[in-house]
Amino acid sequence: FDPSKLNTDGIVHLADNDEGAKARNNMHNRLEADAFVPAGGRPNTIDIHNYKHFLKPDGTPSSPLIVEGANLFVTAEARQKLFEESGVIIVKDSSANKGGVITSSYEIIAAMLLSEDEFYDNK
Repeated sequence: FDPSKLNTDGIVHLADNDEGAKARNNMHNRLEADAFVPAGGRPNTIDIHNYKHFLKPDGTPSSPLIVEGANLFVTAEARQKLFEESGVIIVKDSSANKGGVITSSYEIIAAMLLSEDEFYDNK
């Protein structure tokens, strides 16, 4: 990554050290947005033990809408608590990430039908 592309307030967090890994692993708790769309990450990132970190000190959510583009980003228990306690609307991964499933299927089909050179020319 070219750090010169950052604005004056920008910062790079590398995940190869404790500070960077911590910043990466809880960024979803620190940013406010109209919609939060985790499109990658680890399953069960928001769970029953840490879901309250997604809430601001006044109990409102850092984002009123979560669209799970990543598989199982929020556990079922945390999903229920976020909705009950702060009204967070969550579009579940099974509905939200159909595009990822379709794209992955196309990649597999292309890999099987194209020569290696043709595949890399189009990837």
